[in-house]
Amino acid sequence: MSKFETIVEGLGFPEGPAFLPDGSVAFVDLLHQCVRRYRAGETSVIARLDGSPNGMRLGPDGALYIANNGGVAPDGLHAVKVMDNQVTGRIQRVSLDGLVEDVVTDLPGEGPWRPNDLVFSPEGKVMFTDPQNWEQVEDWGTEGRIPGYGGGRLFAASIGGPATHLLDFYGFTNGLAFHPDGSLLVAMTLLKAIIKLPWHGDRVGQPTMWCQFEDGTAPDGILIHEDLLYVAGSLGDRVSVVDMGGRHVRAIEMEAGSDPTNLAVGGGKLWITLGLPGKLVTMDL
Repeated sequence: MSKFETIVEGLGFPEGPAFLPDGSVAFVDLLHQCVRRYRAGETSVIARLDGSPNGMRLGPDGALYIANNGGVAPDGLHAVKVMDNQVTGRIQRVSLDGLVEDVVTDLPGEGPWRPNDLVFSPEGKVMFTDPQNWEQVEDWGTEGRIPGYGGGRLFAASIGGPATHLLDFYGFTNGLAFHPDGSLLVAMTLLKAIIKLPWHGDRVGQPTMWCQFEDGTAPDGILIHEDLLYVAGSLGDRVSVVDMGGRHVRAIEMEAGSDPTNLAVGGGKLWITLGLPGKLVTMDL
């Protein structure tokens, strides 16, 4: 069991931590429909949103960018809450003073759209995953296709423009990060794997299996730091560390039921959101 410090507790379902230049940490809360900020021992609300903010990244302009899944959130291990104030899935920009703007709302294909996580490409495009109607998934250990579940897709968009459909890939597309070689890594939660896609500036190449987890890790959010990929292991209750060749380096074991959803690095620490327990925790790198 790794030692970690609980920084904030009593949250709904936290995700998408982002370490900010002033040393504070912003993160979303799917269940409570807001963006929060932890700074100097205090937690405040930056903004409240309709729908449900899912993934979040600090953008190149210093604002926070959010994948809003439209209004569904885990409300227990086998329960999903559907919000009364739903919206169509979209990408939003939230300034640090709380101004909320819709920046990508035109998504191709059939709904429901459930933007889950995002990352900025070297060209400044926002790349985001859409695991589609994941509220249909009842057993996260299911092998094979789940009747009625869409499976997952990948989009790219310029801020303010329509989204482009890049890929359909069954397996719950989730966290994503750019590899130092310029390719794109995408976590596939149901497959317990990470795939690698060549990135050509406006399209992706053929996916290949890059890392397969055999220890129960169901990858959620992912983050590259100093040539290592940190993988929030979700229902596997661990953070996995993978080198840039796709080889498993070590596992940071956490408490049973901890459900690590995503992570950020800052101040020499790893910041981790724990979904089901409703906590933000940290540990030394």
